[in-house]
Amino acid sequence: MSLVTFLFSCRNDNKRNERYGSTKDSLILSGMVHDRESAMKIKNIDAVMTQFSDDATFINGDGYYLANKAEIEEFHKGLTQSDSIGYYYLAGNVHIRMLDDKNALVYYPNRMDWYEISNPKDTIEKETRLLTLSAQKRSGKWQWIAITNQQTNEYFDDLTKHKIKDLAEFFKDTTQKK
Repeated sequence: MSLVTFLFSCRNDNKRNERYGSTKDSLILSGMVHDRESAMKIKNIDAVMTQFSDDATFINGDGYYLANKAEIEEFHKGLTQSDSIGYYYLAGNVHIRMLDDKNALVYYPNRMDWYEISNPKDTIEKETRLLTLSAQKRSGKWQWIAITNQQTNEYFDDLTKHKIKDLAEFFKDTTQKK
């Protein structure tokens, strides 16, 4: 009986994935993150911006709200227009959660190592964060419609392995009575 239950549950998952087109769509969304990473590395903001819908929103790592594609583009261009500092960009593994056939959440950790242009080998600041991107398929094309950029304490390559190992230890300072 348990074998039948197992096979039935696998069959349902496969049908759900086929219905949402998750394999094909996941590959497209993962490719979009790879394209974004490549464009960020060479500071090609025009290429970065092709993935955003006109009504997209963005909350940067400091919590500032950017209300549309024009504001998001201005922010991204600001990252590249300094004559004294530059950055190296690294993206970790992409984790995709298909919500339905037209909506998905995309997560990936990244790091920007900032340096003075006069001495690119000397990192002056390391920013580590997790991007949460809301993607929507409009007129058959995936676009980013919202991004939240969370600062993290450390860089990690794989979100699915970045877990709290001991909740008691994690909350120790907040739960101890004084």
